[in-house]
Amino acid sequence: MEKTIAIKTDSYSITIAQAAERLENICRTYLEKDSSGNYAIPVNRQRPVMLIGPAGIGKTDIPKQTAEKLDIGYVSYSITHHTRQSALGLPKIVTRTYNGNEVATTEYTASEIVTSVRDEIEKSGKANGILFIDEVNCASETLAAPMLQLFQNKTLGQSKIPDGWILVMAGNPPEYNKSVKEFDAVTRDRLRIINVIPDGVAWLDYAAKRGLNPIVTAFITSDPSKIYAFDEDNIGIVSPRGWEELCITIDAYERNNFPVTADLVAQFIGIPAAANEFYNYYILVKETITEEEIELIVRGKADKELIKKLSNISVNIRFMLIECMKRKLRKCAISGDLNAVNEMMNNIADFVKKVYGSNGEIEMFMSSILTDSDIVKAAIITHNEHFGKYLDDVTTAESAIKKKIKKTAARKSS
Repeated sequence: MEKTIAIKTDSYSITIAQAAERLENICRTYLEKDSSGNYAIPVNRQRPVMLIGPAGIGKTDIPKQTAEKLDIGYVSYSITHHTRQSALGLPKIVTRTYNGNEVATTEYTASEIVTSVRDEIEKSGKANGILFIDEVNCASETLAAPMLQLFQNKTLGQSKIPDGWILVMAGNPPEYNKSVKEFDAVTRDRLRIINVIPDGVAWLDYAAKRGLNPIVTAFITSDPSKIYAFDEDNIGIVSPRGWEELCITIDAYERNNFPVTADLVAQFIGIPAAANEFYNYYILVKETITEEEIELIVRGKADKELIKKLSNISVNIRFMLIECMKRKLRKCAISGDLNAVNEMMNNIADFVKKVYGSNGEIEMFMSSILTDSDIVKAAIITHNEHFGKYLDDVTTAESAIKKKIKKTAARKSS
């Protein structure tokens, strides 16, 4: 019988979404300057940031997304690809003069990593940025001392990371990677360590913004804890990375009319029980509703036979149906055809009312829309009737969107 282990957490573990917020705050405070133009937090007190968490949960995406959000530079390296020579620089013989005598001595060329930062500054013109080093706790033993130097002084060999560039690193705990070397107390005392755990809800927000495959997202929506699992013997893993890559692959296979098979799913979902559960769900969805039927719904052309057919589907299939309709709505919103978005949203709402005769599915659909800024923007601009009515009963946290709709409507009528 397959077993999975719970993810190890402590009272300071945070979700991937919270980690992104923490890193943004760190960067803003590290880059802040006082009235004299000096860093508010001195460079020698700007501890490197270390993101520690299970494999495949999205740690490596956080630094890049933070750099994009703050409009600063970004350079990424995996330390496992480096030898001592490439990280620190190669030795070369130079001649020096001491007391009138020429002496041959050794210098080192610049670190490849630091040179990449300087190249990025030249190319982008951005003096500030993030240098991200992945798998840092899997570095070669020959890099142990240089890594401590990097953490303490932000230097590699004779090359110093430019001021204004923040050192961010990521790694897995030892139970997930046998190559990991535990940091000792002295090393940990030089780092800001952020312990990160998987977050199904945050992944669903991410998936919605990128329009990932609706069958996969509906499957996770039914139980967000399915986003991650790790087997007892360290030989199987289910991760957000695996789910995203499965989404992309299913889309590609369906585009080319290739079969989506159980073994294909297992190539991305590394625990057989989880792979089988998803594959069975995928087959059930495909047997229940077709792409053509979804297209009829969003175009307002669902006939009585289709309405009758879908009136008795399970809750799990309803999740999928809503995700599929939302995906088509998103494509329409991105195209910029606002009138089509408004019409499609009305068609979907009318269909849901006819089929289910309650507000539960409408609320499910409208609340899922709130995670997609492109659809929300279109709904605001067109002052969509169904979306506005839903927002009449939303929480205080969503009231800002409601105010935007009212302001937009007032401008349109003036």
